[in-house]
Amino acid sequence: MAPIKVINASLGRTGTSSFCEAMDILGYKCHHMKRLLADPTYETSKPFYEAALNRDQADWDKVYAGYDVTTDFTGAYFWKHLFAKYPDAKVILTERPFEDWFKSMQNTIYPVIRANIQLEPDHPRYAFRQLSRRVVLEGIIEDDDKYMDEEFMRQYYNNHIEEVKRIVPANQLYSLTLGEGWEGICEFLGKEVPEVPYPKVNSTAQFNEKVRQTKARNAAKAAAVAKATTAVETPDMPLKELTIGATSI
Repeated sequence: MAPIKVINASLGRTGTSSFCEAMDILGYKCHHMKRLLADPTYETSKPFYEAALNRDQADWDKVYAGYDVTTDFTGAYFWKHLFAKYPDAKVILTERPFEDWFKSMQNTIYPVIRANIQLEPDHPRYAFRQLSRRVVLEGIIEDDDKYMDEEFMRQYYNNHIEEVKRIVPANQLYSLTLGEGWEGICEFLGKEVPEVPYPKVNSTAQFNEKVRQTKARNAAKAAAVAKATTAVETPDMPLKELTIGATSI
């Protein structure tokens, strides 16, 4: 049986973390990039990075072993290949207003990706770092000529949504609106509505607190081995101020 039953093809920062928790509540096992961060060895990042380097040759059964739902930027990057491999999968698409999505990206993902961190290939976090650079907006986030052009990004965002709608048959596609709750998605997936509220997690504030904790944890690890190893990270370089308003997701 195909491991992937549900593909969330939405770009990250469209409620994908909340969606992932919702899928777990419904009895699925959802993959989100936060699962990779939760692995202290970062070994689980390697199959995803290798798949990102060559999507056409990836063994998706192995990459997603143990999962039957995918979401977040990996889901958005791999979705067409996954849908080709698992054509009976149901596809979810969140259509968050572009302005809200772009604010959230500016205040969360952009400063993390653009931090001037250099890792050697043998570093434990190398695969995750390189995976993130490749799958987040297909690398556009590191191209300021494109990423800082708001109209270009609006077109990119809209094109992604339209491509999903064009490729996925209407009876296999559900458009999810942030804040709508359980009823529609449960009907689409053939699941009973849970007695708990639909999750709402990973706000901008929560995201940035997790980043702070991760940096502190990594710094502590580096300090513990500093006398025995050569530093492979450079300090974060200052970025231009990009916080342009509070967001809820």
